Amino acid sequence: MFKVASAIFSLVFVGGANAQSFQHIENCRQLVADADRLTCYDALKADGTAAPLKLEPAMNVADSPVKLARARFNVQMEDTRRSIYNPRIELYLSFENSSAKRVSALAMLITIKDAFGDEILVNDSKLDISIPPGGSTASNTYFFWEDNPFIHDDPYSRLIGPVTASTAKTEVAVKRIVYEDGSVESF
Repeated sequence: MFKVASAIFSLVFVGGANAQSFQHIENCRQLVADADRLTCYDALKADGTAAPLKLEPAMNVADSPVKLARARFNVQMEDTRRSIYNPRIELYLSFENSSAKRVSALAMLITIKDAFGDEILVNDSKLDISIPPGGSTASNTYFFWEDNPFIHDDPYSRLIGPVTASTAKTEVAVKRIVYEDGSVESF
């Protein structure tokens, strides 16, 4: 009788530990910030119990004074008269400058996400643009991704659905700014 009760107790105890482990994993999964979520997972012990978790605040990184003001997509169909031989998706960007200096160029990371928030495309890019202090400007340069009929998982193919459904979201993280006076600021 003692061995049976011991086995049942062990089974219940292990089952309870697994339920606790799953709860700790679920708690980590609910964290929004990637760094916090990874820290939470790292804090879990091998036996599934949670170690004391102390989240450090993120380092204060200065925000860029240049922000995305507007992003607009355009689906351009084939037009041989304009030397457009394949359909393409165009992205037009406008920026706001809250600094006291005129901006001459930007280095940025462009991320396009679908309706679920999943990344469709990530593009590291540089852009020459003149943005007055305290003003906003639409870029004369635009980005485009052409359809390659021989590749079915090209950027155009991944973008066309969300763009035509108007669910594509564009995020721009400005990494460096070159000002008209020659100074450079990194973020």
